[in-house]
Amino acid sequence: MSQPNVVTATPQASLWEDFIDIIVAPANVFRRREHGSWVIPLIIVTIVIAIIAFASRGVMQPVMDAEFERVAEGMRKNPQITEEMIDRARTIGAWFATWGPVIFTPISIVLVGFMTWLVAKLVDSRQTLHAAMVVAAYAFVPRVVQFIANAVQGLVLSPDKLNGVIKLSFSPARFLDPATANPVLVQVLNRFDLFTIWVTVLLAIGVYVTGRVSKSQAAIAGVLFWIVGAIPALISAVRQAATAS
Repeated sequence: MSQPNVVTATPQASLWEDFIDIIVAPANVFRRREHGSWVIPLIIVTIVIAIIAFASRGVMQPVMDAEFERVAEGMRKNPQITEEMIDRARTIGAWFATWGPVIFTPISIVLVGFMTWLVAKLVDSRQTLHAAMVVAAYAFVPRVVQFIANAVQGLVLSPDKLNGVIKLSFSPARFLDPATANPVLVQVLNRFDLFTIWVTVLLAIGVYVTGRVSKSQAAIAGVLFWIVGAIPALISAVRQAATAS
């Protein structure tokens, strides 16, 4: 059975080295930054994602349009919803497509930090809330890579193939037609997205290092993170399926 890890002194490194090491040697980052600032990496990740999102607005527009049109078709089934209301929703959706990454990235990091701290207690983690926030902030670095990958796909793939955001995912869900597939199935398969798994693994490594747990306990925590993270999307998918039926 794996033994709880022992904290050893780790040479200091620059902040920029952290963003390289989080990809190649994440445990080292969590060891040396456990008591450091979580706000600084949160701000950096948010700014970089925002820059990529702004720069790729043009190539991502067909995906956003297709995503909204599918939602609009569902709205039109409700006789109480007018085209004026749909147009208003389209304007709001466009605003969130532009500014959403700036707003929701830091919120997501904080929520994931709280989730990590709470759920890890189920495996007897001694991780502090501060350390959980540090882990969450650095664990979001793969989302930066994901935004870049999405922008590249939007640039090289034919717009008629991008009939939904799910078509950009690196999961089995991308092979489904979002217009006809069961929403719950789509969300379940989307949890096997490469970047979602990458973030989950980083959270588990963070718990192993800062929570002073064994590798097996950290692995269990990772599975729990993956399951808990699926709940909001699944609830939304169930509601969507119920509305469609």
